[in-house]
Amino acid sequence: MNLSTGIPTALIPISVTLSTLIIATYYDLKSREVSEYIWLPALIFSSIFTFLVVRPNILVLIFSLIPAVILLLLMLIGMIGGADFLAILLISISTPYLNIIPISMLTLLLSALIPSLLILYNLIINLTLNRGLIKSLECSSTHKLSLIFLSRPMKVSKFLKSKFMYPLTVFKCSSNDYVVKCRTSFNIEEDFKDHMRDVMKCLELGYVRNDDCIWVTPALPHILFITIGYIIALVIPEEVIYKVFNLLLMHFR
Repeated sequence: MNLSTGIPTALIPISVTLSTLIIATYYDLKSREVSEYIWLPALIFSSIFTFLVVRPNILVLIFSLIPAVILLLLMLIGMIGGADFLAILLISISTPYLNIIPISMLTLLLSALIPSLLILYNLIINLTLNRGLIKSLECSSTHKLSLIFLSRPMKVSKFLKSKFMYPLTVFKCSSNDYVVKCRTSFNIEEDFKDHMRDVMKCLELGYVRNDDCIWVTPALPHILFITIGYIIALVIPEEVIYKVFNLLLMHFR
């Protein structure tokens, strides 16, 4: 990591950032909700410290802020929560340094590894063990493709006992009607308990059984992944990053 100021000085905003990320991770794991106020003290402190004490190279700071801008755009279109954006913004401001690439960008890339592995896991499991269930889905080809990558089937009885699981096959029932709608994602403002109540209603009306399957995707604790990615980004040697980039370049030539 290329630090333009002394190591002890640089550790001050890094320590504040890590402390804030750990606190936010606790709330993310507990409820998948992180208040904006948790980030405010660290953002104010890091902004003042960075501009008055660290005084980073302006180009490095701009590059460091690019991941935050990307997440801001994703937040505005409803694809991610505000906490993800604020976490990366805090890292961008408090740690405007390079480890081959900006620490903030490296953190974002590393934090995406676990969700990427989950997508790969879903793909393998669904294409090997759940092909029959996929064929029986009354969804469009586009929706089926999304379900293969982003979700997995779960028995209704297990879903009703789960936490932070969101159905991509949504059950809607009334006394004289039963509809299952397929979708590719869920809104971050949704409450998974509302879906549980809908499924319970369908169960009580006899439209579904406990052994029937519902396709679900988890609300992942992304702040935890960002925290882990940040720690790795701070300590990983530059030589390792060079080797990874070289391997990728050789693979795509």
